[in-house]
Amino acid sequence: MSVAEPQLRRLGEEVRQVRDFLVSDLSLKLEKLAKRRLLLLYSLRYPGLRLRNPIAISLEDDGAQVIASAYDLELFGYGETEGEALDDLRHTIVDLYLTLRENINTLGALPKQVWEYLADTVEEESRYENPRSAARF
Repeated sequence: MSVAEPQLRRLGEEVRQVRDFLVSDLSLKLEKLAKRRLLLLYSLRYPGLRLRNPIAISLEDDGAQVIASAYDLELFGYGETEGEALDDLRHTIVDLYLTLRENINTLGALPKQVWEYLADTVEEESRYENPRSAARF
């Protein structure tokens, strides 16, 4: 038996342990991803606000609750059902939009970036818009 053989066996065992850990960790992450559904949010369901463009979200059931995530905004909504999680996320988006709009002149760099994204995505419907004039070309 050479001097290197025990070291090689220990190294081989360490490699197997790292491999087993990585495979286990990857399996958990893949399982979690398989439970995630990606979809587009087309409505905030809030009077006077509508979405110009849909917001990409993911839904994930972690066994205890459903989580609706809007990663572009770093916002989350929670609920016992998908509907409750989506409604909570909508409420959170509306609250953020209204808060940023109210404080637009004092926003820092990061909130200003979020505001710019929301300002491009959310449209305020005019209270005084004439439906007939909106239908004209």
